[in-house]
Amino acid sequence: MGGRGIPQYFVRGNRTDPPPLTYCIAAVARYNGVVTRLHVVFAAIALALLPLATSAALEAPTAIRPSVGLVMESLLDPNLAGHAIPSPSLNVSFGCGVVMPLTAGSRFSFEPSADIYSYNAEYTTDGQALPTDESFSSAFVIGLLLDAAVVYRFPAGHNLTFGVGAGLCLDIRVAFLAAGAVDVDTPRINGYFWDKGRFITPSTLVRGEYKLTDRVVVGLTGRVLWPIYNLWTGEGYGFFDQGMYLLQITMNYKLGKGGGR
Repeated sequence: MGGRGIPQYFVRGNRTDPPPLTYCIAAVARYNGVVTRLHVVFAAIALALLPLATSAALEAPTAIRPSVGLVMESLLDPNLAGHAIPSPSLNVSFGCGVVMPLTAGSRFSFEPSADIYSYNAEYTTDGQALPTDESFSSAFVIGLLLDAAVVYRFPAGHNLTFGVGAGLCLDIRVAFLAAGAVDVDTPRINGYFWDKGRFITPSTLVRGEYKLTDRVVVGLTGRVLWPIYNLWTGEGYGFFDQGMYLLQITMNYKLGKGGGR
């Protein structure tokens, strides 16, 4: 496949100059195409939230788990070396989840979570929206990770617990016009996020936790969001291109009466 190409700020000169009329027409067409794909978005959201349909059969939430961490996105295009686009891209996330055991006393639990993060994006001449340095960005992106994971927890010593899990995550991203940028890129960036199912990412996690008190447990969680859409988008940079890796510090706070886990 063709290369990603050089970001537009390398070929357009003054990035605040008005774009050619053809760029405007292409942007409008791209935006209309995004609108027609909204039914795909709603269908994917319904798919990710299917486990909630059976939540009435689960145990009531036993804990909440706020988190803060780092989000790294792998960019595998060798042509990006030396450009303003960092590889990998590194950002901060804030999130919270709930713990619902599948049955009373079960080591399996359903743990839906939401994490918010942000970064600056640039639209390349090859039609891709990628992270970039703030000084060159054409859009500011806010992302929301909606994960529906099932986790298996097992003890590993006094007050120490490990867990592994897997689920389906939706990467909901919305781009907003950056200060001093031209508006033509924003609909293109949003179109790229929603095109060809780029918001669907299976997830896996590994977690270690230490019990401080009967109610408070602190931990470290590593998560991988697999860019499965690379199997059909045909961009040609390998399966792990634009994969996301999260390292999070968590605090599990037990709800209800009594102690223990």
